[in-house]
Amino acid sequence: MRVLIVDDHELFRAGLALLLRELFPSIELLHASTLSQCMNHALGEFLNIVFLDLDLPDGNGCSALGRLKESRPSLPVIVISADESVETISQCIELRAMGYVPKSSPPEALHAAISAVLAGGVFLPAASIAKLRHDMGTEETSANGPGKAQPGGNSEMSTASGLGLSPREFETLAWLVRGLPSKAIALKMGLEDITVRKYVSHLLAHFNLRRRTELIVMLADKGIKLGVPPVTDPAHDRSLPAVERQRND
Repeated sequence: MRVLIVDDHELFRAGLALLLRELFPSIELLHASTLSQCMNHALGEFLNIVFLDLDLPDGNGCSALGRLKESRPSLPVIVISADESVETISQCIELRAMGYVPKSSPPEALHAAISAVLAGGVFLPAASIAKLRHDMGTEETSANGPGKAQPGGNSEMSTASGLGLSPREFETLAWLVRGLPSKAIALKMGLEDITVRKYVSHLLAHFNLRRRTELIVMLADKGIKLGVPPVTDPAHDRSLPAVERQRND
């Protein structure tokens, strides 16, 4: 597994690296202290996931996440930030972050968050989930949705049958959670774009939701894990039209 840590504080990068190596002894870690260095790695390296600080010398706020996902839409990104506002968390989800981990988290919580996201789950601060679901109007658990799980605490991987999905719908869900637009998902799965859009519509209907952002919050709330994000190829993202890379489905 290849992971990029992007933060301008060397001590924080070193601490996060220790936690990651504790979880995955064979993990390969890359480091960047600026958005420019991050982009150089992202555009030239095969990576499984990026941990991104929002407060960088050359990329402050959500603009850093936006630039990274515009260039590398298939690269899963987990934001790690001192900013704990629900507004910022919501904006990062809109920009296709796979999760959000506050820097104020104690080591145990950070450990649980890392375990969750590297297993294909979504991690959001527990204190923000209720507010996000209230704002989105999705407080009620879907009749078709899976049972309640402990966010970040459920060690078992979900399966298509366990979620009541077909294998193709499950695969679409996994790519959707990692931040891919429908065009990129279609290329990954060897399908037509319209077919993937139908799968996405089926997923939202299955969980009684309206938008991808609601789906991300629901998965974080229930602690659902969809499998380790595979290595992503920069060349694949470069092959996507710019308009498709920027579009939120």
